[in-house]
Amino acid sequence: MLRKLAGARDGRDDGPEMVAVRPVLELQGKWPAVPGADELLVERLQTREGRTRYSHLFVYPFAGKLVHQGLAALAAYRLSRVQAITFTLTANDYGFELLAPERDAFADVDVMALLSTDNLLDDIVAGLNESEMAQRQFREIARVAGLVFQGFPGRPQKARHLQASSSMLYEVFRKYDAGNLLLAQAHREVLSRQLEQSRLQRTLEQLTAQRVVVKDMPRPSPLCFPLLVERLQASTLTSESLAEQVRKMTVWAESEA
Repeated sequence: MLRKLAGARDGRDDGPEMVAVRPVLELQGKWPAVPGADELLVERLQTREGRTRYSHLFVYPFAGKLVHQGLAALAAYRLSRVQAITFTLTANDYGFELLAPERDAFADVDVMALLSTDNLLDDIVAGLNESEMAQRQFREIARVAGLVFQGFPGRPQKARHLQASSSMLYEVFRKYDAGNLLLAQAHREVLSRQLEQSRLQRTLEQLTAQRVVVKDMPRPSPLCFPLLVERLQASTLTSESLAEQVRKMTVWAESEA
């Protein structure tokens, strides 16, 4: 994908797909930048919702959604050790977003330090404890292990009751029985199945050889637009359909373009 983008940046439209996205890539090049094959593009954005100012950090390793979920959790955990802050994490196949409800939360961030391979496994496990990924995996493990009551035949428990029960067990084990085998299994399954730990390691090693390009944007770029929609779909309560929200965002983006 990075080779395709680098070719498009140099004026080579290799195939009908690249011809079709040429207008979008031209806009990406005018606002922030189109990443090259040896570059890691990082975009920073400030937005306002009501009285709250939000800081966005977009990073584009182009390594796949599963790896990006692990990178987002790792980066958020390492940032949280420096300052007390709450993050919202979003990932897609192109990259990931960290969102913080503070102004200039990422002004002095060292992206390569966040994505270093030093103490990788320990930091990933610690990041899993602070995120919801291991907790979501534990729900299935607790169900199979018979730790949560699923209801009588024909009268199953509601999903929110099962979720509350497994979440309570997870927190008890995490705080008072850190060596619990079911908790360790949840971590192993997230590392191997959800985050693909071996690919995560290889991706971080590849990123160390790339040049970091940081761009401060006055408006969302075409690359970050899908990440904004992904977070909107996952976490926003509204009476509008997702299609209607995306339509409004598209109209605004096209007017800016």
